[in-house]
Amino acid sequence: MRKVLPEAPSAHAPGALDGVRVLDLTHGVAGPFATRLLGDLGAEVLKVEQPQRGDFARYLGPAVAEGPVTERGLLFQYLNWNKRGITLDLRRPDARPVLRELVARSDIVVEAFAPGTMARWGLDDDVLRDWKKDGALVLTSVTNFGRTGPYAHFAADDLVLYAMSGIMQISGRADREPLKHGLRQSLYIGGLNAAYATLAAYLLVDGSDGMEHVDVSIHECLASELVLNVAYYAFLGAIQGRRPVVDDPFSGRPLRTAKGLVSMQINGPATIAGYGKLLGQEKLLDGRYATSGGRTAHADELEQVLQEALAGHEARDLFTRGSEQRLLLGVVQGAAELLDCPQLTSRDFFVEVDHPVTGRYRFPGELARLSRTPTSVRRRAPLLGEHTEQVLLAELGMPQAQWHALVEAGAI
Repeated sequence: MRKVLPEAPSAHAPGALDGVRVLDLTHGVAGPFATRLLGDLGAEVLKVEQPQRGDFARYLGPAVAEGPVTERGLLFQYLNWNKRGITLDLRRPDARPVLRELVARSDIVVEAFAPGTMARWGLDDDVLRDWKKDGALVLTSVTNFGRTGPYAHFAADDLVLYAMSGIMQISGRADREPLKHGLRQSLYIGGLNAAYATLAAYLLVDGSDGMEHVDVSIHECLASELVLNVAYYAFLGAIQGRRPVVDDPFSGRPLRTAKGLVSMQINGPATIAGYGKLLGQEKLLDGRYATSGGRTAHADELEQVLQEALAGHEARDLFTRGSEQRLLLGVVQGAAELLDCPQLTSRDFFVEVDHPVTGRYRFPGELARLSRTPTSVRRRAPLLGEHTEQVLLAELGMPQAQWHALVEAGAI
C-alpha cells in the first residue's frame, strides 16, 4: 500500500506532463476528473473555486460526519488531488486582472460552465486568446450537450445523459422500463474524453502561438458507444432490445454461489462441457443444453441444475479455477472484494491519501501505467482557498492593497 501524505514532497520521477500548467475552472465531476488526470501525469494544476462556497462537488457524498462542511466530501478529494486551489469570483470585474495573469501563465484552461456563461462574464474565447500573450493555449469546454445545437443550453444530470444517449434504451430487462447504470459513469466518460482530447490539442499547438478549442459533449461521448445499436437500425431496420425475460443462464447473468455471485458465458473454448467438469455436474452434458436455443427453451430447468451445482462452490474460487481452464467467468465484486482483490493488490492499484479533516482513506489510483514517467499522487485535494494567498501574493506579486480590497469585496 502506497501512503500519500497531505503535502507530499516531489520525490517522484518527473511526470509525462511535467512543466505543463493547467488552469482548472471546472466544477462537479467530469471537468475536475479531466484536470486531475492531467495532474496525475505531472501537470501543475491550479483549481479556481467560488469564494466561501467552492465547487458543489464538495457537498456530494460520500462524506464524513464532522469537520467543516466544505471539507467533508471524499468524492471531491478523489476528483481533485494533484491540484492546488484558490478562490476567485470570476463574475466580478475586479477579479479580471488576477484571472488574466493566471491565463497568461497557463498552457491549458479547462472550463465546465454552461455555454455562453463565460462570454456573459466578458471571458469569451477571444479574450482568453488575447490574454495568452506568449506561447500556445488550449481551451477545453466540458458541457452536457456541447457548445452548439438546440440542446446546448439544456440542463442535465447523469440520468438525463444516459436517457438521451440511447444507452438506457438497451439496459435492463425487456419486460421492465429501461435501466440506468450505477454511479455517474457518463460524467467519468466525459472526463476521460476531455483529458485525452486536451492532450491531443496541446500536442498540436505546443511550440506555436496558436490556440485550440476543445468542445467536449458528454452526451456525444455516451452516444458514440452505441456501435451495435445504431448499426442494427441503420442497416437492418432492427431495434436492439433489452435482455429477454427468459434467457440462457450462460449468457452472463449473475448466479448465486455458496459465497458471492458469478457470471458464466459460453463462447469459443468456454464450452458447457468445460463448465460441467469445473462444477462436477454431469447433468450439464444433457444434449438439450448443447445450443443457446436449447438452453433458453429449458432455462428454468437448467438454472435449477446450475444452482444446485453452484451451492457447493465459492465465486472467487470458481473464477480462479475456471479462468485457468479458459472458461469465461466473472466474479461479482463489491467494495469489500475490490479492496481485497489479489489482482488489484498485486499492482498497488489503491492509494492511501491522508487529509487533515477527513483522515486517511483508500482510493482507486492509476488508470494507466507509464514506465518512464509514472503517474503519481503528489498532493491531496486542496482545502477551499488553501493556496490563494500563496499564488496571488507570492507568485503573482499582487500588491497588499489590491489583496485587501479583493478580500474586503468578497472576490477571493
